[in-house]
Amino acid sequence: MAVLLILVSLIAGDQAVTNGLIAGSTVGLLFFVIAWWAIGIFVRENKSKVANPFSILLAISVFIIKFPLLGVGLWYAFKMFQINPFALIGGIGITQVAILIAGLRRLYTN
Repeated sequence: MAVLLILVSLIAGDQAVTNGLIAGSTVGLLFFVIAWWAIGIFVRENKSKVANPFSILLAISVFIIKFPLLGVGLWYAFKMFQINPFALIGGIGITQVAILIAGLRRLYTN
């Protein structure tokens, strides 16, 4: 979905919207990957008999630290590129909706 919007914005020739959609999609995917990794650590540690407190602490730390790190990354992106903030928000939203639809489809088809 996001790739289609990026292609449409490239055809339209608006570089700020294209950059916003690319940055938003990247941030949305990073949020999902980090959250999925942290949840996987929690589930794996809860299933094992002896929980490793270091891996749980690492997962919590990475999950919390992702917000300021991605904020700094977005600050540099806004500083270096022309980015439309509404396209950024739209890219994040579209990516999250696509992930949700894929998860729901997988949940209900099995």
